[in-house]
Amino acid sequence: MNPPVDLEQLITEGIRGLPQAYLSEVADFVVFVRRKAMEQQPYDVETIQRELSGLAMHEQRHLDEEFQDFDQQFPKQIS
Repeated sequence: MNPPVDLEQLITEGIRGLPQAYLSEVADFVVFVRRKAMEQQPYDVETIQRELSGLAMHEQRHLDEEFQDFDQQFPKQIS
């Protein structure tokens, strides 16, 4: 019986030294396979909502900080 093959190591060693054009093709294939694997996993609506909510809070905080002194930095010019 053959010993189990470490596929990750086999792939890593197999792409070592390939020209950039071929590495680009491998990267495209990896993205394709990851998307395919993600499609097969059921969606967890609660997790997605929690992540989106956290993102929204982060964005709001960022905007508050970004425009904190906006009126002082850019006063309205009345003509």
